Amino acid sequence: MTSTTSTQIPAGRKGGAGPRLTGTQTLAVVRYHATLFAGSQRWLAPALLYGIALAIDSAGGDKSSDAFAYSAAFLVPVAAWMTRSILTLEPPESAAMVATLVGPARARLSALSAATGCALLCAVLGAVVAAIGGAGGTTAEVLAGICTELICVLLGTAAGAVAAPPLVPETGWGVLLAGILALGLLIARFSPADLSIRALTAVSNGGALHFPVYALPFALVVTGLAWWLATYSATRHSV
Repeated sequence: MTSTTSTQIPAGRKGGAGPRLTGTQTLAVVRYHATLFAGSQRWLAPALLYGIALAIDSAGGDKSSDAFAYSAAFLVPVAAWMTRSILTLEPPESAAMVATLVGPARARLSALSAATGCALLCAVLGAVVAAIGGAGGTTAEVLAGICTELICVLLGTAAGAVAAPPLVPETGWGVLLAGILALGLLIARFSPADLSIRALTAVSNGGALHFPVYALPFALVVTGLAWWLATYSATRHSV
């Protein structure tokens, strides 16, 4: 672990922001977290959950808009699950080493980026299944469905980020909070996920597509705030 990490990630100031990394070096930190996650097999449970949900929905012969809404809804808890898993995966010694090498802020942001990438892979699978298996989808509906899946991935990472240590150090409380936040982001009337999913389901009920154009910027703001809070807490915890 020590030799692998030190050869891939340039050293920085202890407890500080770390050196100014190039794009390749930043990707190396993200790749490190993604590789660690893949090797741990913690991705298996949320991926299986999502795969089973897609299989059940694809067998029902839904319209394309309904299929996208269904697959997007499951992405919120799946992304939250993956995000918290990645953020709690490293042993304390390894996490301290990476934070020392690149800075705690970059280490946390790299882990969050890796979690987002893994969840986006699930979203791609969901979009393909919905586009192929769904009936009668127009180009506008497919684009709205893809945007909805992106929104749900972002909000899922936000839920997982604020439910992970050091904000919530206890595993039980962290898992509970991640689940509550994921559910709240799905059913709250002001949530970008709820607004987007309801716009898709309205099409299957005979209505016209009125996708909320502000849903994605709203989701980006919510996600940015959650990521900032998680990164700030990680930085303060390392001091």
